[in-house]
Amino acid sequence: MSRSSARRAQVEPLPALVAVAVLCLAVGAYASVRAGVAPVGGSGPPADAVLSETVDAATDSGSVVVTPRALRVVAPPGYEATVTVTVGDQSWTAGASDPPPDAATASRRVPVRITPGEVNPGRLDVEVWS
Repeated sequence: MSRSSARRAQVEPLPALVAVAVLCLAVGAYASVRAGVAPVGGSGPPADAVLSETVDAATDSGSVVVTPRALRVVAPPGYEATVTVTVGDQSWTAGASDPPPDAATASRRVPVRITPGEVNPGRLDVEVWS
């Protein structure tokens, strides 16, 4: 074996450490830029979460039927919301009025108690904005 073939593909320790350090800095810079660009946890108001919390608040304990008199908005701090329950041509609304056109929306079909003993299918709509 020749003397030059024994050193083939070997690198001195200092240039190898410099290359690893440069690679780590490049990955760190990419990650910090990417974290500033990508939305974290959702980009808009939490309409689905407000919808779920509103349904829970508007139902009697142990029931899945929404009661319009118990309708109230359960929005996180910093957000406003409007909640509307519609059954046929009847509707009930709670929360802030006049939502902006770009408000996040969510809806769900729910059973609605109109009077004691009368439950009809309805729709619960939520509009959330900051």
